[in-house]
Amino acid sequence: MMAFIIITSLLGLVILRLLYEYQRDRNLPPGPRRLPLIGNIYQAPQVLPWRTFDEWSKRYGPIMSAQFGRQTMIFITDAAIARELLDKRGSIYGDRPRMVMAGENLTKGMHIMLRQYDDRFRLHQRMEAPVLSPRASSTYYPIQDLESKQLLHELLSSNDYVRHFERYSVSVLYALAYGFRCERGDEEEMNSAREVLHNFGMAARVGTWIVDAIPALNILPMCVSPWKKTAERLFQIEAKLHMRNMTRAKTNKAWNWTKEFSTSKQAQVMSPLELAYDLGILADAGMETTSAVMQIFVLAALAYPYFIKTAQEELERIVGPDRLPNLHDLENLPYIAAVVEEALQWRPMAPNGIPHATSQENTFMGYRIPKGATIVPLHWSMSLDEQHFENPFEFRPERWIRNSDDNCFTNFFGFGRRVCPGRHIARNSLFTLISRILWAYNVRPPVGVDGKPVKVDDMAFGSGFVSMPDPFDAVFEPRSDHSQMMIEKEWVSTEKDLSVLMNGVKEHQQSLGLEIRS
Repeated sequence: MMAFIIITSLLGLVILRLLYEYQRDRNLPPGPRRLPLIGNIYQAPQVLPWRTFDEWSKRYGPIMSAQFGRQTMIFITDAAIARELLDKRGSIYGDRPRMVMAGENLTKGMHIMLRQYDDRFRLHQRMEAPVLSPRASSTYYPIQDLESKQLLHELLSSNDYVRHFERYSVSVLYALAYGFRCERGDEEEMNSAREVLHNFGMAARVGTWIVDAIPALNILPMCVSPWKKTAERLFQIEAKLHMRNMTRAKTNKAWNWTKEFSTSKQAQVMSPLELAYDLGILADAGMETTSAVMQIFVLAALAYPYFIKTAQEELERIVGPDRLPNLHDLENLPYIAAVVEEALQWRPMAPNGIPHATSQENTFMGYRIPKGATIVPLHWSMSLDEQHFENPFEFRPERWIRNSDDNCFTNFFGFGRRVCPGRHIARNSLFTLISRILWAYNVRPPVGVDGKPVKVDDMAFGSGFVSMPDPFDAVFEPRSDHSQMMIEKEWVSTEKDLSVLMNGVKEHQQSLGLEIRS
């Protein structure tokens, strides 16, 4: 009798679960078949997941759904649909999915990228807005000018371009955020920043932590929660880095964002650690993103070198041999600007996009988008959409000169209310670096033991949130003796005193009528 009751109860629970799943999945966008109880978790790809999702879209369409554990996933592979939902309906699609390990345990809810779109998030936005506006971003060019000149000089003696791009990216943002540079690339701050980014990527990895699949487990005490022990150890590393940098910034001579934020009215209602995290995320975010796009640019130069001649001819015609290109040349260098766009589109740095979440239920194209669903805008699929990009796997900058397709993908830095706040600074860096490298150097593959140029695989990328090309070698040769002389001359003569440069930035912002608080 007892066995019959147990079996009947279990059967009843299974039936109730199946009824719940039927209701949950009703009128969702199409997608791969779900199995009872486990959904599509058995199909969740761990390696280059965006390529699997792209294959799904060819079968199920530009908006599709899947069930990974507790989470209903809505994948979008069409740029127009993404803009309609994430841009135009931003009030509904502006949240982030709950990430228990990365968001709650590792960063204690202080990572700005993972915050829900609520009053606290908007408080941080208001604090950041004055220093990240397009007009303010243009005033930071003296820092980008200095760091790019150092990068050009470094390439004279070393082809370790990944290290140089990484050093440039961190040094620009640390100068702005904290008032100090990373001149060598092996500073303790840079090594700690690398560790923090690695730890975050590990904590945010889908399918790694049981607590992300079963959030209720997070109520358990630390003594029986190994993930909490790991998260606490990693949190201490990150918190110490951000606090140490912020404390140093306040005593530095140079004007910087730390001083600016600290005197804002928004900061007065934040703890020191919350403020330090805001600054730290802004400073460290550019370490991977700008460096990744520049590595993709070098990969394109080796895989599709034809564009280099066209770019260099434009530089010779507009800039000439006796000065470096600068940000004021942007409007007169349409092909270089097109190279920047193509580097962003050709192999997107964040191919899986950055997930959004819905704050309420919504309907689109007759489909139901439930409250709390995770919305994944697949940058990979949008960038390689053959309806909008002819031969998208080829590097073709000229497509951005003649392309008048308003529906093609251009949201390289995200969508709606969660768009990257530092995108204007990033774009200025990309134009400066790409134009100057093409002006100063010929970029070519090394020669192998067989005497032939080593071929690169332009599809070999990592599976990280920011997807980097697999390591490959490249040779940077000065275009002429005159080019080399100009690189050396510019580096020797440029102003290197950061206090002079950053205080000049502050004065420039004041002259533009921008709000200065410190």
